[in-house]
Amino acid sequence: MRFFFLLLLLIFFLSSCGTTKGMPLATEDPPANEKAATEEIIALLKATLEESYPDPAATERDAHPKQHGLVKAEFVIADDIPEAYRIGIFSEPKTYQSWLRYSKLLNGPDIDADSHGLAIKLMGVPGQKILPGLEDAPTHDFVFMSTQIFVTKGVKGFADLLSAVRKKNKLNAAWHFLTHPRLLRLFMKVQIKAADLTAVEWGSTTPYLLGEHAVKYAVLPRTSSDAERPDKKTAEATFLTTRLAETLASGPVELDFFIQVQTDARKMPIEDARVEWDRSLSPFIRVATVRILQQEFTSAEQQAYGQNLSFSPWHALPAHRPLGGINRGRRAIYDQMSKFRHGRTGGAMAEPAQWREF
Repeated sequence: MRFFFLLLLLIFFLSSCGTTKGMPLATEDPPANEKAATEEIIALLKATLEESYPDPAATERDAHPKQHGLVKAEFVIADDIPEAYRIGIFSEPKTYQSWLRYSKLLNGPDIDADSHGLAIKLMGVPGQKILPGLEDAPTHDFVFMSTQIFVTKGVKGFADLLSAVRKKNKLNAAWHFLTHPRLLRLFMKVQIKAADLTAVEWGSTTPYLLGEHAVKYAVLPRTSSDAERPDKKTAEATFLTTRLAETLASGPVELDFFIQVQTDARKMPIEDARVEWDRSLSPFIRVATVRILQQEFTSAEQQAYGQNLSFSPWHALPAHRPLGGINRGRRAIYDQMSKFRHGRTGGAMAEPAQWREF
């Protein structure tokens, strides 16, 4: 009888370990192979860029090189954030001038199914930042994808995927996907067919610190869109840029910025970016409005300015430190690849202090 009583206590303890009761949730557990995998990714990406952009060609980003547009926006902190989450950027109601860069993972036509990106750079942000060399920069970055998940658990899985895809024989990539069926399912899931960039749901895919909490970020459209995708045979290669330009020429667009707080360490893991955090366990909490201004943004000068800007999830206040393996890998990858790209094209641009007119 005593054995069964102890067994019940053990079961109860294990079942409660994933909850917020009495335990910190924002913990990390780096695997031993993470550093080597990160270095492998950097080497593979550098080799790919050198082959894709031989001197004297200008070197584009290794990911999301196709820019749909760089647009001005106001990042408006809400005045009704629950007290527990009034931390860092969200500590008080305030409006920040911001740049938003819309992009596409691959350099193909907009009609192709693909993963898209949204990077947000807030300006006028006081306080020391994390990234070496940018500690005193008056900016803070948020980085999103057109999905709520990433395709691999950590950097080792991504290094293996990148190695398989980079090989000249396409059978290697096919075999890698066939032998990793979950990866194939997730890879297909994150490929979206966008009709309107202002209607896309954006996710950070990876967790971040918010004080002592772990959170994910999301940016969702405030209103629905009835835009339809054009016919593939006649679609303009940059129709998403054209539609965004038409929308912003007629008026502003508002998006909602959310946090999702980790409430269960097992069901909402820090170290597995493949897992979408269940909204029934932790509903989204709106903490800001992203107000994209009415504007024109398609000049060659503004496009070039956007291409030269750098964004990193690690360019942030310590209160918003990135968490998990994918983010730890990103710290070195984003830094090294940005320096590599700018080193081949003429040097990095200084962080902006305010909007620039073109």
